[in-house]
Amino acid sequence: MFSVVIPLYNKELSINETVQSVLCQSYQLFEVIIVNDGSTDNSVSVVEGIEDDRVRIVHQDNQGVSTARNIGIKEAKYDWIAFLDADDVWEQYHLEEISKMIKKFPDEKVFTTTFKYSDEKPIINHSHKKSIYKVEDYFDIALKESIICSSNAVINRSCLEKVGMFDSRIHYGEDLDLWARLACDFHIVKSKLVTATYRIDAENRAGLAKNVKASVAYHIDLRNAKTKEEREYLLKLVLERMVAYIRRYKIKNFLILKKRHPEISYKNVVAFAVFRIIDKIIKNK
Repeated sequence: MFSVVIPLYNKELSINETVQSVLCQSYQLFEVIIVNDGSTDNSVSVVEGIEDDRVRIVHQDNQGVSTARNIGIKEAKYDWIAFLDADDVWEQYHLEEISKMIKKFPDEKVFTTTFKYSDEKPIINHSHKKSIYKVEDYFDIALKESIICSSNAVINRSCLEKVGMFDSRIHYGEDLDLWARLACDFHIVKSKLVTATYRIDAENRAGLAKNVKASVAYHIDLRNAKTKEEREYLLKLVLERMVAYIRRYKIKNFLILKKRHPEISYKNVVAFAVFRIIDKIIKNK
């Protein structure tokens, strides 16, 4: 049995399709908890029009996606928590694939499949021989590809309680923060099967954080990294945010991050920016 947690904020054009993609699952043992994070559009009315007893909606004042997901986890009846964003969709076999993975790895608690982009942007998948496998070194692989995202992760409640749930201070990149903490204590089991679609064109997509102190990059502490690979991964997250602020002329936010991470030099930032440009040129050839 799965508890599907969907945070909702102003997604009236997307939420019905998202919920329907859950209700049409080939594996039908689940509940759907939609946490309305103070929506100001017609999102709630759309949800209320869905006639299925397994769907329930919980309301809160606007506190951000991390708090919304945490509320959903606390409201969940079952221990297996499946996450889905309010503008993404599942293939009908998503939960069926996860249930197979749980049976195959009964001692593991963190599972993920593979997602695709709605604009057909290519995805990078780890060249593992098996279609379902344990991710042995999360940080090393995560430097090159997206292993897990907030629309294809299924996590046992016990793991979430151990690592501290989503950080309510973080509204941008909060999922990356949680995955990194989980990876320090648990194996992640991954399927190469594509079972979720990240909808690029959905309304109200979270962009570059206007409030830099609400981004994952601000709350990363590189001193806490336990391995070289973990530090490189966390450093990459910070540098990506710094470069993004420079590209968008958000110099004030860049300087806030620079002050937050004095160990990162301007030389580091420039070198990373040049590397990203060269990497993009190579990939586009």
